[in-house]
Amino acid sequence: MSRCLRLNFSGDDKRELNSAESEWLEKFGALASGEQKSLLGRYRLLDALLQKLGEIRARVDESLSANSPLEKYEEVEKDLREKWEDELAAAVEAEYRRRRADLLLLIQRWLRDVWLHTLAAGNELLNFPKMSGAEIVAKKITARQALENLQTLEQTQRLLHTQRPGSARA
Repeated sequence: MSRCLRLNFSGDDKRELNSAESEWLEKFGALASGEQKSLLGRYRLLDALLQKLGEIRARVDESLSANSPLEKYEEVEKDLREKWEDELAAAVEAEYRRRRADLLLLIQRWLRDVWLHTLAAGNELLNFPKMSGAEIVAKKITARQALENLQTLEQTQRLLHTQRPGSARA
């Protein structure tokens, strides 16, 4: 496996955040910029992420289940019902993984901003120049620590991407 780290400096994902994404990222940034002196404080960030992932899974499950033929046809053969259940489970897992990847990319973009702030880079390179949380966090850590955060998130994304469905859930 390569030890290279790919960092995106072009900022090519300049899509606008919807209000829910923006609100969640603001809260995440505010939580991250607060005092993290204790282990409990650090776990609050992880808890915020896990809660968001739980909400995403629940919404995906609810949405896809509502449109499933299982909801429309109660009286079907056992084999067909099992096939539909398997298809629904696979669809839920695939959509959840897609949305989880989107959320992790959002956090990666925010962590990139933290790193750029530690380097005193200009606002034109930032993904979220109007959010203050990244700048506050950057004042508390070194550029090396910020880069390590980016590397850890990228490694997590790689592990989640290569993980076989059903082997573990995050």
